[in-house]
Amino acid sequence: MVALGAATAHGLLGPQLPGPPRLPARDEPLTLSPRGADAGAGTGGGDDQAREAKQRGVALGLFAEDVSFSYVPLLREIAGLGATHVALIVAIYQTDGHSADLALHTRFSPTLGLIADTIRAARREHLEVTLFPIVRLAHPAPGEWRGNLAPNHPERWFRAYGDILGDLAAVAAQTGATRLVVGSELSTLDGDLDRWRPLLERVRAIFKGRLVYSANWDHYRDALLFDLVDEDGVAGYFNLRDGPTAPADDVALQAAWRRHQESLLRWHEGRPNSLVLTEVGYRSRAGSTAAPWDETPGGAPDMDEQRRGFSAFRRVWGRNPALEGAYVWNWYGYGGITSTGYTPRGKPALEEVRRLLEDL
Repeated sequence: MVALGAATAHGLLGPQLPGPPRLPARDEPLTLSPRGADAGAGTGGGDDQAREAKQRGVALGLFAEDVSFSYVPLLREIAGLGATHVALIVAIYQTDGHSADLALHTRFSPTLGLIADTIRAARREHLEVTLFPIVRLAHPAPGEWRGNLAPNHPERWFRAYGDILGDLAAVAAQTGATRLVVGSELSTLDGDLDRWRPLLERVRAIFKGRLVYSANWDHYRDALLFDLVDEDGVAGYFNLRDGPTAPADDVALQAAWRRHQESLLRWHEGRPNSLVLTEVGYRSRAGSTAAPWDETPGGAPDMDEQRRGFSAFRRVWGRNPALEGAYVWNWYGYGGITSTGYTPRGKPALEEVRRLLEDL
């Protein structure tokens, strides 16, 4: 394992954030709590205790290219929204869908030391921390992304991935993170339990918090990896309409979310793990509710479509006891009314996000 640095980030944000890194076009989108409980959970009983344990979360991408960047002001903003949990997103890179050369990128990934500092900073803001690695491709072939990886040497891929996950588990354990996402949207690899089982046994020897797998919205029924973790995570980028010309009013969007909710809860009924929507996000551009997963650049700004997407989610899922939590995607970025990105910062959707976190 890598020895962790003890330095703490002290820099404060100026009036603006550094812009997010330019990613490949095809791949654009202090005490550890006891296992099974959050440090912030209430001590009351019944419904009040269950409500206190909910993960009212916001995802924060650690995407700044400046290695001295401080995420402290962003964490304070997240806490000020009423969030109780934050998911810190760490990008791991490999060359393409067939390679096994996974590593923290020297430009687009945070260092282990910065990850450790950011977890500590989040804990000082009384936020429970989920450490959330995702795989990105530096030079993807057309159509390649982490959901359809096909490494030429699977053993090498799992060994390299396990080494990085082990380092992240050590950071999480030493700094007070509560949860570790062991994989995100790895649809072509999450059924290989013979390789996942020994990998996760090694992770559990290091990290005593809860392990989560985040399945893609169109694959969760087939994600066998859920059997080896503590929480069933689903990335909630469900299409809310059939195309950009289909109705996008409040009634239509809420009806679509009710259909997806019914399918999710029917699948999850009787499962031993809790259900968490690890990513819920809409870009502030026209058509975002038709394809919430679409990270390709461009498009016309549409602040209200983003707001209506979050509103529909809140009205359908608010106060639902079957859902342990959800994480708004993604706080990192400038935001503002000219942005077409996911962040709700400085946009009309911000108030919907506040209400969503309160209603979970």
